Amino acid sequence: MWPSFTLPGLGVPVSTYHFLHVVAWFAFYFAGTALTRSRADLRRHWIWLAVGLAFCDTVGARLAFGFVRGWHGDGFFGGPLLFALLTAAYVVSRRVHAYPFLDTWAVAFSVSHVFEKGACLAMGCCFGRPTSSILGVALHAAHGDPTRSHPLPLYEASLHLLTAGFLGLLYARGWLKGRLVIILGLTYGGWRSAMELARSGLDSTFLGGPLTITQVACLMAIVFSATYLLSGSAGARRAGSPT
Repeated sequence: MWPSFTLPGLGVPVSTYHFLHVVAWFAFYFAGTALTRSRADLRRHWIWLAVGLAFCDTVGARLAFGFVRGWHGDGFFGGPLLFALLTAAYVVSRRVHAYPFLDTWAVAFSVSHVFEKGACLAMGCCFGRPTSSILGVALHAAHGDPTRSHPLPLYEASLHLLTAGFLGLLYARGWLKGRLVIILGLTYGGWRSAMELARSGLDSTFLGGPLTITQVACLMAIVFSATYLLSGSAGARRAGSPT
């Protein structure tokens, strides 16, 4: 793919993978601060969570992978999951007002992950199963290997972009206030679980069953998000009904 580039005028090689990850952290920070520009009490939190995102990106996937499959190879799902847990702990410990902070967090999360998956695409990692479809990419064509594989980073970057646009529209219209992070849990959990079907190496199954560990995590996010959304809607209807 495009693993590195040279800084113009300096001749210094830079890893595209690491560069796009840094761009993702800044994108998260600037998206969050832009969406809460009228809330001085919320803007100060974004720098700390951007640092937290950098930490989770750096160690999250490796820790998760090492815990499940041993300390070798590539990671999986650990970064986003660890960052979600870190955000929840931060919001509770710092007593951050959940709305609109978590709504804007959902949008900023999706924006940042467009660049993170772009980093994987540039590195040529995290590709899916071999395929003969027109969607396939010959990852190692330069080395004489014509095998075409599903470009999962491209799929996921596109889906993150669509998710960010969808959540941004809901936020701009003022729809589903206070529930956008729940909508993120439903949408991201749904399509990320589906992406696992095209991922190579489906050997990290949960308790030897038909689902991967990532799919189980995604399904848990979907069930939790759907339960919260439905219970909140039912409570709102009861509160609005005459007594």
